Amino acid sequence: MSNLDQKLKKMGRLASIALVIIGMALLVIEVFVHRHGEIAMEDLPVFPAVFAFVASVFIVVISIGIRAILSRREDYYD
Repeated sequence: MSNLDQKLKKMGRLASIALVIIGMALLVIEVFVHRHGEIAMEDLPVFPAVFAFVASVFIVVISIGIRAILSRREDYYD
């Protein structure tokens, strides 16, 4: 393995650890900080995370459908 590969692997490991620590800190803060949502559902624990996950899955599913409608045959330009 080259020196560059080792550095990239180390940076990836450090970035992953940093993201996990940030996520855990946000989960702990979620328990102690009261959000003032406009509707009652926004006051549920981890609602923003669940909402963001569902929204991203929705976007992916819709984009797959749009791709099926708009895509051309593989040999279209031949």
